[in-house]
Amino acid sequence: MRHAVVIGGSVAGLLVARVLSEQYDRVTLVERDTLPEGPVNRKGVPQGRHVHALLVRGAQILEELFPDILRDLRAEGSVHMDGSLDSVLYQNGIWKSRYSSGFMFHLQSRPFLEAMIRRRVRAITQIAVLEGATVTRLTATPDNKRVTGVVIERESGEETIVADLVVEADGRGTRAPQWLKDLGYGETPISTLKIDLAYASAIFEPPAESPPDWKMLAVVPAAPARRHGLITEIEGGRWLVTQWGYFGDHPPLDPDGFQAFARSLPVPQLYDAISSATQVTPLVLHKVPHQLRRHYERLERFPEGLVIIGDALCSFNPIYGQGMTTTALEAIELSTALKSRGAESFATYTPTLQKRMGKVVDSPWQMATSSDMAYPQVEGVRPFGSGLIAKYSQRLTDIAAQDPVLNETFLQVIHMLKPATALFQPKVVARVLFGPRPRALQEAPIRRPKSREMNA
Repeated sequence: MRHAVVIGGSVAGLLVARVLSEQYDRVTLVERDTLPEGPVNRKGVPQGRHVHALLVRGAQILEELFPDILRDLRAEGSVHMDGSLDSVLYQNGIWKSRYSSGFMFHLQSRPFLEAMIRRRVRAITQIAVLEGATVTRLTATPDNKRVTGVVIERESGEETIVADLVVEADGRGTRAPQWLKDLGYGETPISTLKIDLAYASAIFEPPAESPPDWKMLAVVPAAPARRHGLITEIEGGRWLVTQWGYFGDHPPLDPDGFQAFARSLPVPQLYDAISSATQVTPLVLHKVPHQLRRHYERLERFPEGLVIIGDALCSFNPIYGQGMTTTALEAIELSTALKSRGAESFATYTPTLQKRMGKVVDSPWQMATSSDMAYPQVEGVRPFGSGLIAKYSQRLTDIAAQDPVLNETFLQVIHMLKPATALFQPKVVARVLFGPRPRALQEAPIRRPKSREMNA
């Protein structure tokens, strides 16, 4: 009987468990929390109370793994929106024009989405969820060449679970580097970008009268401005409001201070919205000191029978909304490899697969780090030419705000339908370098559902 163990019961672990259930007779999902049945925030996902976006490519993969889940998400309250039509975006000092782009994606709270996925995973007979258990170390063959399972700790004591494959998907706080070191694989190389980010969020009840014509409102001024804000409509017709700041300029957790932070933004729309709404949950803060990438693909050796994905592999600045979709891409990479090789001898392929996982995160890592490098305070290795790339990226963003042709390519990259290299194709570069400067709109643009033309 072929057996796989997945460490971590969040979105990454759930997607992996679903993929493995096609090839393994038994899949054990090990999670330290007691998992709720419904959309409830939990200790193991401290970032779960903040804004999350399911990008287009992520939604496509989710539908592939769980047919009709998008229909069910919408039926139970997920907000389906056209990213260019239903949002009001102030970015780099420019209002983004609104038009029907066809790039549809979903807005909902993280617990709501995770609960919908978890419900489907629990229904798969090959998957057993082991709650209240912490993985303390890996087990391996005498020569440590191959991982053979995990040791877990529960209230009842310690036990060993034998497995043909172990997938570590336990998030940013992973202990995988130490486990590998203990097995003799040396120090895992890492790349970090210190950003000292903190964001605060709460759920608001929007005013009953005069509802806005948007489903998302974002105020994202260009560096060196450090304060930003975002409102997304979520299930139940409520607003999830997140404000964030860099380098110690963090939003306060008292309601008056939170309102004052919104009032300090360069345009008043976000403050006006929340000052007329009712806060219904306490403010919560989450800190992200740095972006972090663990380069397991650079190790001289990597054990057979082990795969590392999700935030355990690479954790981004969450503001860019790449995390869940990148994890979904990694799950598909795993699925493709399994289908072509089968589970019987799959363990011998995992060192190669881990190198491929590194390639999956190359594009989103480049995008996220390039954006943050626009801040001079960022600490980390700046690749040659990073300053020029940052300036190019800002100009691209500015022009795309009012150029539907350029914006389409930009959205394809943002939603991970194309790699970041698509932004450097000759036609795109020419449009960025020689295209007309965007017009500064004095007011937030209105919704124009039947036209692809930009707002004047």
